[in-house]
Amino acid sequence: MLDSLIFVAFAIGIVSACSLPLGALTAQYWQPRDRTAGAIVAFGSGALLAALTIDMVAPAFGRGHYYAVASGCILGGLLFVTLNEVVNNYGGFLRKVSTTVYHLRRQEHRRFKHILSHLGRIDIFKDLATNEFKVMSEIMALREVAQGTSLYQLDDPADALYIVVEGEIQLLDPQNGMRVFETLKTNDAFGRMAFLTGRSHATVAQAHTHATVWVLPRRRFDQLLAKSSALSHAMCRWLHSDELLTYLQQRHGMNTHAASAWVAEMVKRLEKDKLLPPLSDIERNQTRFIQGAPDISRLPIFSDLSEDGISTIASRLVYKTYRRGESFYHKDEPADRMFVIERGEVSLLDPDNSAIRSKMLTDHDAFAGLSFLTGTHHTTSAVATRDTTVWVLLKYEFDELLQQVPELEQRVADYLQQEDIEAYLEQKQHFDASKAMYWINTAVKNIDAGRLIPAADELATKIHRSKGAPLAIWLGILLDGVPESLVIGASLLYHDISLALVAGLFLSNYPEALFSSIGMRQQGMTYLRIGIMWTSIMLFTGIGAALGNLFFVDAHPFAISIVEGIAAGAMLTMIAQTMLPEAYFKGGSIIGFATLLGFLAALFFKSIG
Repeated sequence: MLDSLIFVAFAIGIVSACSLPLGALTAQYWQPRDRTAGAIVAFGSGALLAALTIDMVAPAFGRGHYYAVASGCILGGLLFVTLNEVVNNYGGFLRKVSTTVYHLRRQEHRRFKHILSHLGRIDIFKDLATNEFKVMSEIMALREVAQGTSLYQLDDPADALYIVVEGEIQLLDPQNGMRVFETLKTNDAFGRMAFLTGRSHATVAQAHTHATVWVLPRRRFDQLLAKSSALSHAMCRWLHSDELLTYLQQRHGMNTHAASAWVAEMVKRLEKDKLLPPLSDIERNQTRFIQGAPDISRLPIFSDLSEDGISTIASRLVYKTYRRGESFYHKDEPADRMFVIERGEVSLLDPDNSAIRSKMLTDHDAFAGLSFLTGTHHTTSAVATRDTTVWVLLKYEFDELLQQVPELEQRVADYLQQEDIEAYLEQKQHFDASKAMYWINTAVKNIDAGRLIPAADELATKIHRSKGAPLAIWLGILLDGVPESLVIGASLLYHDISLALVAGLFLSNYPEALFSSIGMRQQGMTYLRIGIMWTSIMLFTGIGAALGNLFFVDAHPFAISIVEGIAAGAMLTMIAQTMLPEAYFKGGSIIGFATLLGFLAALFFKSIG
């Protein structure tokens, strides 16, 4: 008798969870729209709610074991919350949209506290209100910097303020043979003087070790300055400081009179318009670029643009001269700028493979375009073989141009969909085919939606950092399924398992597997691996049901009620914490009605079971 019950428990566990591999299989051929996805998840949630209420909580309550059920529910809820938090911290949050959103919100809170502790050390930020620090946390970006990478170069526009989070940044002095004059560590700010004065950088900042830095864009700082009287007053105090006068004299060659006159003019501008000093002393040579734009080769995004479009682009370029033997960039550095040669000659070479012949570029050739557009790292080094003048397009300027020049935006979207881009990501950046296509599709969708193009290198980094995520995802999904399997086995000892409970579990498992599989596929996991994960969980559900039946064979009904309460508490917490938020995130107003339909569907199975 016991052996047959164990087998029945195993079979029922398998049936209730067989929708998991079915959902994973469906994900290979169908990726529903968000509204449809939300409705399906809500339907499954409603069905599971009905099954839990009628077939797990109600029987125990009917036996007069309210306190056992209530205690079990509380314990089950706490267990789920605790284990869910542990699993999520190791990458399991990727299994669902709702868990991902919650995890990212927690990261945002930690990010705010981190930025608050860093910015609070800088004089001009000390008097900011808490809400202003929150704004700062939203506009700052965290950037990983590889060893040897330059964050800014001589004469670059001062477009950002930087704060070291981890690692070491060295400041190099071009006036003294690029010698290191300062090494910056955690909590040190740099680029500050150029950032606040609007003068181009007079030094070079380079990562001495692998480093992490906060980046505050200047244009976003301007927006905050216009609204914050505390920040405006702090800026006025700083403009009158001896530190600033010394900087203007030493780094920009002003005499005392000229520096004082500049300060007076900037204070007047700040008090009147609440604006930072404008970016100055930047050569752009716009007219020459407009004239030569039709001849630009090796990058088709500038071809056939209107005069207005070309003029807008020209207004954002930086015109620079590189002397013979000077490097534009080195292999493996992040591509944060692209170049168009006006006159001169540039050699593209691979320093790690001398057998490959270098490529020579000359007048009107664009270079570093592919790595720049995809947000990856350079696959060659570039050196001027004779004195060369170029136009430089910086990444933040390009992002703004996409918003301002719709025809450029369309050219970029069309270019990214060419086969050359996919081949470049696979052959030069070593992406597999699925990751390359995922990045291309995401980039085009972002362009269509008016959002920034994601950096492909950041995508690869996130996947690499989450290399332990598949196991965490698997554990998270198993965590969702353990309570149901145990209660199936335990409940069979005292009453029949209703069709409504099995149907509710089946209907709730299907959308979970479907949409989690889509998310895991986007993380680069293969269909085979996803299918194995879900099938193993189905088997564990059957085994768990059999073990539940075996372990509780001589248990008192009171103990069974506690177990049912634990399972119900864990599952109800899971529904409220992950399934319904995910459904509403995807489907919006339709979710309430879809949940009701799922609830009624489970009642229907109860009526016929």
